[in-house]
Amino acid sequence: MEAILRWMCTILLATIAIERCQSQDLIGPSPANQGVLRDGTHTLTCSKSASVENQLSWEDDTDGGGILMFLGTSKISPETKYSNFEVISDNAEELNLVINTAEVEDDGVYICQIAGTSTQQQVTLKVEVLGSPLEITPMDGDRVTVTDGETSNIVCTATGYRPVVTIEWYHKKSGGQEVQITEGVSQTDSVNPSDGDTSDVVGTLEYTASKDYNNGEVKCVATGLYSQENDPQTTATLNVQYEPTITKLQYDGRDDVNMVICSSDANPEVSGADYRIIVNDTDVYTPTCADGECTLSLDVQYDTDVRCNATNSIGTGTKTIIAVPGAVITTTPEPTTAATTKSDGGDKDAISNDPGPNVVGIVVGVIVALIVVAVVIALLVYFLVIKKGNKTKNSQGSELKPVNGSGGDSSKPKDRPTPAPRNSKGDAHDNEEGKKKVKPNDNPDGLLYAQLDHSNKPARNSGNGNNIIRTEEPTEYADVKTFIV
Repeated sequence: MEAILRWMCTILLATIAIERCQSQDLIGPSPANQGVLRDGTHTLTCSKSASVENQLSWEDDTDGGGILMFLGTSKISPETKYSNFEVISDNAEELNLVINTAEVEDDGVYICQIAGTSTQQQVTLKVEVLGSPLEITPMDGDRVTVTDGETSNIVCTATGYRPVVTIEWYHKKSGGQEVQITEGVSQTDSVNPSDGDTSDVVGTLEYTASKDYNNGEVKCVATGLYSQENDPQTTATLNVQYEPTITKLQYDGRDDVNMVICSSDANPEVSGADYRIIVNDTDVYTPTCADGECTLSLDVQYDTDVRCNATNSIGTGTKTIIAVPGAVITTTPEPTTAATTKSDGGDKDAISNDPGPNVVGIVVGVIVALIVVAVVIALLVYFLVIKKGNKTKNSQGSELKPVNGSGGDSSKPKDRPTPAPRNSKGDAHDNEEGKKKVKPNDNPDGLLYAQLDHSNKPARNSGNGNNIIRTEEPTEYADVKTFIV
């Protein structure tokens, strides 16, 4: 058993050694897949180690038959297919196969071998046809025009290629890195049998444009050709059109300036005639524009809404600020103290670079106004509290004040005549001076006097000696007696 294992190990080591020897003895054509343009010339190289005595040979294994074409430099096969084939050798260790004026029929699998051994290497040769230069459409000169945020079809056409190529797409920002596009890519192809099975390939890219790629590039590449060190390709500049964005809106309210400044970023650019400055949503002005910046002289006397509109063929950009007298207000903030402005959506984010004395006066005025308002509110509260206190006092303990009917000083108290007490029948009692009744006009001081008499009893005498008896519930009532001189 031990002897068998030794024998198997010996065979295995011998096999490994042979394989190593074979790989070192033969240097076949590389790479394994190669191409030659139709009507072109191509060379397949092959060489052996100097220690190997056997010759090199070339076979055609396209159909799996292994047809021997050349043994050393001698041509073996008489087939006309190989009439444009030859071998060249500068020394005994080298045998290179040359295909001249390559035709489509020369496609195939070819093997270089050390004659009399199984040591061999094969190569697949593809006779290719390089068609017309790739073409990108639609084109405006050397540019492809698209619109920001919209999807457009860009087409790349490869006409008369063999084999069928694959169209790949790339794009890059201006000065940026190239990025392959893999979404929204498709292609169709049609074969031309009469032209050596060449194909026309149409690749389509559904491209959603971004203004970040304006002045960048889009590129299509035809891949799958072995004969080309560099794949056929073509490039176009991206012309991404987009609506204006207001990049600067400033009001300089200093006495020696008093000016609105507006500029925008857009493609196509906004012409000077398409800028508008709108004040308080009512007054519309056309500014003066030069070198990409538009200006309008404007002297505001109070906080004022100032809006700048810029319009091109794609749309209109707009932004608003609140212009403050004497201040510099801008939509391009710097790292200084923020002030109040209003942007497109109503947000406020501007800067006051030079507030000036008017702004300080406004702040002081606001503080003073707040103080005055606080004082007025305090006084109102005070008077309301006092008035409420007086009402409470009168309702709880105030006495009837005499009113001077003769126009005298009512602040001095007068002696009030004592009203005659009533008996159980409602008649006045006799006084101490001989039962003389006190009459309403016995009022020597000329005072108006009101006596409140609340009673739950029958009404006073009717005049015929009989009392009137009420059938309803007793009612509180007030007798008002007036004493006039």
